[in-house]
Amino acid sequence: MLLSEREIRQVIDDRELVIDPFDPNAGMIQPASIDLRLDNLIQLQRSEPIPGIIVDANLVDVTDHLDRYTNQVDISPGKPFDFLPGMFVIGKTLERVEFPTSLAGRVEGRSRLARLGVGVHITAPKIDPGFRNQITLEMFNIGPTTIRLEGGMVICTLLVERLGSPATWGYNGSFQGRTS
Repeated sequence: MLLSEREIRQVIDDRELVIDPFDPNAGMIQPASIDLRLDNLIQLQRSEPIPGIIVDANLVDVTDHLDRYTNQVDISPGKPFDFLPGMFVIGKTLERVEFPTSLAGRVEGRSRLARLGVGVHITAPKIDPGFRNQITLEMFNIGPTTIRLEGGMVICTLLVERLGSPATWGYNGSFQGRTS
């Protein structure tokens, strides 16, 4: 069941769902979601092919691969990044989230950015019960214009769902608690 704004406020107030930082007066809670902001660092992938590198997605250590083949860019307020057409970057939400085993979530792009050609995630919108970290965003610009990205801007929205019964265990995958 998708939570309404009242239920979202309640699970946050009860510390069942942790969102940090969170300002209850900042207008982040929408009728059935909560807006999240872009962190101050993004990872810029090379746009040209990397000769001699063939990746087996089932075997690659994704974090190591990104550390080797991306550049970290500071987009703190006052240091905007021009997101050119055809670019792909990896970002994170400014907010760290902590889900109990009774809740799950989905990250969705915002229509304001989507209508400009920006996708905020490619195929990984699901947030498992028990997840504790910032949410990684795989962002691409398929529009015809350059979009300015800056740390702290509202970048996505999080839908929160209550499970029919709590999961037996929480997320304990390779990205739990990782910083890159």
